[in-house]
Amino acid sequence: MDSLLNEHAHSGLPILTVNNRLARLLTDQYDQCQCDAGLTAWQRPVILSLSAWADTQLGTLMDVDTRLNRAQCLNVWESIIEADQGADRSSLLQIPQTAKRVHQAHQLLVRYGTNFSSDAAAPDHQAFLHWRARWHELARQHGWRDPAETCDMVVAALTAGRLDLPQAIILAGFDELTPDVDRLCSAIRGCGCAVNLWTPPPREDVGIHRFDDAPNPSEEVRSCARWVRHLLDVQPHVSIGIVVPQLEAYRSLFDTVFQAELEPEATVDGHEAPLAYNISLPRRLDREGPVRAALSLLKLGRQIEQEALSWLIRSPYIGTSEAERAHRGRLDRRMREDGRPLWSLGQAKTFAERFAIRSGLKRCGISRLLAACEQGQRTAAKRRPGDWAEAFLLLLQNASWPGARTLSSREFQVVEAFQAVFVDMAKLDRVSGPISRKMALAILQRLAGDSPFQPESPASAVQVLGLLEAGGLSFDYLWVPGLHDGAFPQPPDPNPFIPLDVQRRCQMQRADADRERLFAHQVAERLFRSASQVVLSWPQQRDGLEQRPSPLITAYPAAIPDMSAPASPHRQMMTSRKALETLLDDRAPALNSKKRFSGGTGILKDQALCPFRAFAHFRLRARELSTAEIGFDGLERGSLAHHSLEFFWKDVQDQAGLMTLTPEELKLRINCAVDKALDRFEKEKRRDVPPLQKALESSRLFGLLQRWLALEAKRPPFRVDVVELNHTIEVGGLLISTRIDRIDELGDGRGMAIIDYKTGQPDPAQWFEERITEPQLPLYCLSLPQKQVGAVLFAQVRSKPSENTFRGILRDEEGSWSGLRCYSLDRLSQEKGLSTFDAVLEYWQTTLAKLGNAFVDGDARVDPVDRDLACKYCDLSSLCRIYEDNNAPLVLREGIHD
Repeated sequence: MDSLLNEHAHSGLPILTVNNRLARLLTDQYDQCQCDAGLTAWQRPVILSLSAWADTQLGTLMDVDTRLNRAQCLNVWESIIEADQGADRSSLLQIPQTAKRVHQAHQLLVRYGTNFSSDAAAPDHQAFLHWRARWHELARQHGWRDPAETCDMVVAALTAGRLDLPQAIILAGFDELTPDVDRLCSAIRGCGCAVNLWTPPPREDVGIHRFDDAPNPSEEVRSCARWVRHLLDVQPHVSIGIVVPQLEAYRSLFDTVFQAELEPEATVDGHEAPLAYNISLPRRLDREGPVRAALSLLKLGRQIEQEALSWLIRSPYIGTSEAERAHRGRLDRRMREDGRPLWSLGQAKTFAERFAIRSGLKRCGISRLLAACEQGQRTAAKRRPGDWAEAFLLLLQNASWPGARTLSSREFQVVEAFQAVFVDMAKLDRVSGPISRKMALAILQRLAGDSPFQPESPASAVQVLGLLEAGGLSFDYLWVPGLHDGAFPQPPDPNPFIPLDVQRRCQMQRADADRERLFAHQVAERLFRSASQVVLSWPQQRDGLEQRPSPLITAYPAAIPDMSAPASPHRQMMTSRKALETLLDDRAPALNSKKRFSGGTGILKDQALCPFRAFAHFRLRARELSTAEIGFDGLERGSLAHHSLEFFWKDVQDQAGLMTLTPEELKLRINCAVDKALDRFEKEKRRDVPPLQKALESSRLFGLLQRWLALEAKRPPFRVDVVELNHTIEVGGLLISTRIDRIDELGDGRGMAIIDYKTGQPDPAQWFEERITEPQLPLYCLSLPQKQVGAVLFAQVRSKPSENTFRGILRDEEGSWSGLRCYSLDRLSQEKGLSTFDAVLEYWQTTLAKLGNAFVDGDARVDPVDRDLACKYCDLSSLCRIYEDNNAPLVLREGIHD
């Protein structure tokens, strides 16, 4: 500790610091000096931040503290702005954000002791003056004071002779004094108390170097971490500072890269552990897990999105999550499969209760949670913020927040900090009247978002700080990253509610580039000499844009500091991995059960696309979780088209009946079929489709059927013999359940046409390949007398009339018709050696049996028939790891981007 400070503290005189961090450091240094002197007890020194000292002085007056806290001030400003907007809210859509800037402007004027008139003021400045006049009116009426008035309140008490001062005070670590602090110092000196400024004496033997080899911020932080680890390996007890001009922008990099390089074991282990470094920038409280869960729970409305409900079900901070983990996972999957994008609280509660009963559970934590939320929704009356805070805490308690498991140290501190937010919310009763539940939730969320959270941690030799937090500190080694010309000096950020000429005249913070440049020079002069070895770095690129070094560092020589080898687990595995032993495990145990394995045609389809896909889907039961969509998804829309055609042909029965219908009768029959299909959908899914959505889908289906039936009318005569016929057939050791969409009896004794509706664009060519990827129709044919099969057809039902067609193969090609794309037997004979229709049927029987036998024998090769066809929509790529093959082309699934 500096001898001057040590002597001053020993005399019991106050040392007032620029921030709490410096106060703690100087107190620790003083204590260490006493220990080194052999003392076992000593009087605690008066070392505290200037703001804490001012609060202490006002506390000695025994007056009622009339100052509002920040949350109370913002609430008042919001109410002032909102009342001024009246019924027209279009001019200011973001009142909370506007209130923050207005409050900042008011505090700047208070601290700098200035004002401005409305003469020649811009509209924004005039609006601010109007709101400020209302603030002063309310402040006088209720006796409120802004926290920015603290120094002036102490000045007034000193002037009135109400405070006693020591003979001297030291201000430590201040790069500059704002006008309100300067006024306070003048008042202190006027009372006969000396005020001295102290900054750490600059080091004379400083080695300063510039590091130019960081291509981007990530590699810059990684180089810094490797430099830190090298220093700690050589000198474990040195003090190391990392001072970042834009710490908020770099925060995520220090969270990830620093931990990977300095604490690789903790990165791999995943458990909470003390870190070898400390980051001064606190996190936002609402980004912590327990708080996010609580806010999500409180924000549940009468309608809940599936994703929000799923997150709460899986959250470890709600109810007995550990004991119900497996049950909750199954519940989440089942609710996703139900396909509802929105749930009401009552629907979700009933579903969870019924699922718990079917699962054999007597009690279900999720249903109790939803019941508590349902109870909380019943209060519609307005209340004061404190009453809402009490109601929200009660709801969280009834929902068993923050969970039954033992919390970690960090989680425990988060819960305590969040409970303090409710105390702050209750303090709003002083400035707010009754508000709605929606408004109370918005206030709670803003309070949590504005509340900084910094977990308690043991003292660390490595400190990651912002520029202001580093005031008055000194280190053995210092690295200053992020020194590009856009960050240091900082770009101007004048307040929009104060005229720029006023801000420039008063030299307000962030007012213009000249002021920031002078301030940066002042900080650099102090900071760059606060350690014996200093590294100044900048990223060559940031967010894809080329950067230049700050002009304040270009004069220093470039050098590459000593660094340890990379310790990040991922980088070590990638750089030091050796040749791995290869084990080809592509065969699962064969199915030896006496009871045949049964399933749908999907088994053979997946086996043809990729054997591993069939093994994972049907033997491991491994499937991607369903995702609810707003409206109907592709499968549901296709199913509705199937069912609409099913109901239509059950009613009309044949082409002759279709041709006799008048246009009005046809419309009536189509609408009736569509209504029946939508009613069936609602009953099967057990959910009501919103009327507007139902009307839109009904209109789509009507047009689809109308265009398709126009094509059916051009066919040769036919009769629809069967629709949606279920059948089971044995194929290669499997029992396959099939459903035939439709069987037509063709005219002139040409047999039966086996038809499968497709709303996509299927290709019959794959029927004649070794691996049949669309096996439904070939399977249907094997379940029927082969001589009766006259045609095998895809009915391609599309929105565009030009894409509506039949595609397939005919026994007698003379029976072709307009709108049919027929695969020629002559072509099949030349390409595949299949010269007759019966030969095709025999080929299908043999090929499908091979696929079935391969599945039964345990064939589980990762062998897609075609990468684009098999992998594009597959949900198993992370399980089969096909893309680890360096020769494998990357095929992105639908909706996934680089």
